[in-house]
Amino acid sequence: MKSILLHVYDDAGFESRLQAAFDLARAFEGHITCLHATPYPDYFAADPSMASALPVELSRQMEERRLAMQKKIEERLRLEMIPWTWVHVDQVPADSLIGFSPLSDVIVLSLDDRSTEYGKSQALAATVATGALPPVLAMPASVHSLDTNAPVIVAWNGSAEASTALRAAVPLLRLAASVHLVEIAEPTASLPADAGARYLSLHGIEAEILQRQPIDGSVGKAILRAALEKGAGLIVSGAYGHSRLREFLLGGVTRFLLTNSKVPLLFAH
Repeated sequence: MKSILLHVYDDAGFESRLQAAFDLARAFEGHITCLHATPYPDYFAADPSMASALPVELSRQMEERRLAMQKKIEERLRLEMIPWTWVHVDQVPADSLIGFSPLSDVIVLSLDDRSTEYGKSQALAATVATGALPPVLAMPASVHSLDTNAPVIVAWNGSAEASTALRAAVPLLRLAASVHLVEIAEPTASLPADAGARYLSLHGIEAEILQRQPIDGSVGKAILRAALEKGAGLIVSGAYGHSRLREFLLGGVTRFLLTNSKVPLLFAH
């Protein structure tokens, strides 16, 4: 995971995202691409009094704010001695992150971050996870670092999405103190958990299989309970095994984890 794409935006979750990107860069001797995307509505939300002002003046004010933030962040990157690239675009964050993602190994976002999505009911992480090629690392705002040596929970249901997430997580799983494949009873699973464990063994990773039942009918609750029991620092999960619309309407596992997890999530679709 050497190519790290970081969502840069001045919101409550940014510090946790930045620290997670630092942790990944240290662990893998990586490079951080800081992508700052300013959607056009932000120009007016930042200063409503400027709505009737000349576009040039409004752009100048926003540029000053952006450059001040860039300077502050780049000073921290220099202190950390982590290589970086800074990119700014005037575009919706989800679109820009997906557009820049093909040559990234991981995208670092915040959990359930609606701050830049203008009323969309789904999180930015969900939008990017279903549209981008690399996995998404979604950080809770309350978690101020990514412990790459902590135990990892892999949510396993035998789906193509779960397999994709497992493969994407291999570099992180190699660093983990322990790996636990949590299989919640699902009769339609096409691949059992021991198939996932065999795959990991080919990469030198030993995994424990945990068989669990849904809690109060919720698969998501069972996954979070297992993460708590094992002291997990990361949950790996496929994103949206059913259609996104169906998951949103029925309250799918992806949506539940995005909304309720206090543990960083690595999603892949």
